[in-house]
Amino acid sequence: MIEEKDLQAIRAIARKYQVSRVLLFGSSLSASCDSRDIDLAVEGLADADYFAFYGDLMRSLSKPVDVVDLSRASKFVEMIEREGIRLDA
Repeated sequence: MIEEKDLQAIRAIARKYQVSRVLLFGSSLSASCDSRDIDLAVEGLADADYFAFYGDLMRSLSKPVDVVDLSRASKFVEMIEREGIRLDA
C-alpha cells in the first residue's frame, strides 16, 4: 500500500482539479509488495487540465505515477473498475 502522505497529496490534488473519482489499482494495493510506482485511474478530469494534474502528482508524490482515464472504455478500465479501490477526495 502507498504511504499516507501520498494518499493525502492525491486527495488534495484531485480536489484542486475537481476530479469526481479516483481509483488506486495495481501493485500499489498490495500490502506485501513495495510498488515502484503509483497507479491511479481518474474520472471527471477536464482534458485541458490533464498535464497540470499529472505534473502536480509527479511533483508531490514519493514515487512515479501512472494515470488512466476511466472515461475511455476498454477491458483495462473494466479491470480497474472491478479491482481498484476508491480514494475519496
